[in-house]
Amino acid sequence: MFTVRVPATSANMGPCFDCAGMALSIYNEITVLSGDECTSDAPFLIRSESCIDPRIEAEQPIPCDGTNLIYTTIKWFAEHTGVNLPKFELRQRDSIPLARGLGSSAACITGGLLIANRLCKTQLPVSELLDMAVRLEGHPDNVAPAFLGEMVVGALEGKRFEYIRIPLPEELEFTVLVPDFPLLTDEARRVLPASYSREQAVFNTSRSALLVGALLTKRFDVLSAAMRDRLHQPYRGRLVHGMDGIIDAAQNAGAYGGFLSGAGPSVMVVSPRGKNVASELELYCRSLGPYWYVSPVAPDRHGAVVEEK
Repeated sequence: MFTVRVPATSANMGPCFDCAGMALSIYNEITVLSGDECTSDAPFLIRSESCIDPRIEAEQPIPCDGTNLIYTTIKWFAEHTGVNLPKFELRQRDSIPLARGLGSSAACITGGLLIANRLCKTQLPVSELLDMAVRLEGHPDNVAPAFLGEMVVGALEGKRFEYIRIPLPEELEFTVLVPDFPLLTDEARRVLPASYSREQAVFNTSRSALLVGALLTKRFDVLSAAMRDRLHQPYRGRLVHGMDGIIDAAQNAGAYGGFLSGAGPSVMVVSPRGKNVASELELYCRSLGPYWYVSPVAPDRHGAVVEEK
């Protein structure tokens, strides 16, 4: 018996569209039994438990059959490596809400690959598992920090994923705001334009470079400018009632700023340590139509882990 714990992730981080993300201290935990440890004669068995605030819990329950994303990832790994799977059971305990821009699918893929690597006794290194995850997810900005922790900036270079892991400064605090409505990634991508102007491209590339530089050198005074974006947030913001107001309210409360988490609809706020903007944001969110769950959240420093039980 072993357990895999995978962190939530927040991608894009403002201007770093599809190329950066950070790991958060919100976790899905999967306990795995195999062989004689199993309680059923079935080839696999999945049980699921949600630890998510009922007001933001997904409308659809997590599937416990062959369509479960963790299971399909395990099955893909076995077929890809040509190794037979033993009988196994998954006990899934979820704290990452679905369709909220917090990397729930990346957590399933990451967890599935780590489980399959252990069940199949293939002992592939994390670098190979990460390449597989990027291939399955289609973009690296969620799966990379899910595997590695901290902030990860990366790019696909042909078939290779080149990346840099950036420890997030201890002087920063993060607050996540999660609404009671979902936003599917496919829907969030459909609202994006097919092309962008040179001005938009320059705006984002300059802010992306500024954001990475600010975090590496602790130039927090430029974070507000560095987190601005013109490639996805102006379009997706139309689907997220309250996003702009939340970011404005956060800055009024002393935060450096905020950004749409992944494809949304969750919002991440970045502030100086000790500023405690969460309480003021809770007050502001009461004036909004939807319910928003507001909580301080720490960066995850280690990424996904496998532990013996």
